[in-house]
Amino acid sequence: MAQSPQHDTNAELEAVKADLAQLRGDMTDLLKAVREQNEQRFQDKAHQARDGVKAAFDEGVDTLNRGYEQVRTQSRERVDDAEQVLSNHPLTSVMAAFGIGFVVAKVLNGGRH
Repeated sequence: MAQSPQHDTNAELEAVKADLAQLRGDMTDLLKAVREQNEQRFQDKAHQARDGVKAAFDEGVDTLNRGYEQVRTQSRERVDDAEQVLSNHPLTSVMAAFGIGFVVAKVLNGGRH
């Protein structure tokens, strides 16, 4: 006994529906996998960027610390040099300070008596 054309059409329609449902599931799985992969890539790039910024910041802090130590050392050396000059030439130092103070006072006072 031959199947009716209506029955063949229904069977084909059900097969197409099943194929579409399978395709929908496959597309959902594919999109989920792509999303997860992109999320992982984004996280990796974010971590790389964060690590780069942290490294640059740390390098900047190190550079500032080295500069600070260099200035501090040079300042200490200049103060030591000044102390040495003052102790070696106390009278000259006092007279120079008096002369500088006198000139500054005249300039600030505008030459008035």
